Amino acid sequence: MTTGESADAAEAKPVRATIAAKPMMVYVMSDDPTDSATRKLDSVAFAKEQVGVGSKFFECIKMTSGDAAQDRITKDSGKQVPRIIFMKRDYTVVSVLEGNELSGGGIVKAMQQVVRTEYVNNFDTMVRDYISLLNDLDRLESKKAAIEDQKRRVAEKANKSKEKKIARDEEEYKAEMEAFEAQEKKILEFKFKGENEKPADDTEA
Repeated sequence: MTTGESADAAEAKPVRATIAAKPMMVYVMSDDPTDSATRKLDSVAFAKEQVGVGSKFFECIKMTSGDAAQDRITKDSGKQVPRIIFMKRDYTVVSVLEGNELSGGGIVKAMQQVVRTEYVNNFDTMVRDYISLLNDLDRLESKKAAIEDQKRRVAEKANKSKEKKIARDEEEYKAEMEAFEAQEKKILEFKFKGENEKPADDTEA
């Protein structure tokens, strides 16, 4: 569950002030996978590149409608299924998308709102830079596949000059992949606005 407590359990003791590691994007799923709204959400909205990359700002959680009805926060956050609930790290609900709001553009707009509130990082800049980085990854994967193909061909017929070229290509690929990983790490260095709280340990009593 999102909060880790049922409504009854929450009423039985004071609610602790907790700070999650990231803001949350809670997907309350339909029990019917053939539901038209669910199919559209899965195949269109979630397939939008900005949504996939932007989700890195969030802890993404899936809940059944039954679990959502029992959770002390999500039970009062929207009624329709499927729906998406966006929450800040302090579990404050920022927005609920349901019905016609469940579009790729609607999800991106809701993400931008939360990121603007919680992060120093700029949502649009991060998404743009990461998508550009993914294009580099596609190129690197193609390069690796070409190297593997060359190695296979050389193995079938020994050729010392080609072996040396493959070795150089592999070193170049390794250096480029290391640069890619360093750039990815830099892009994903998220910083929260003016807060020094440490993420709560959910295993605490």
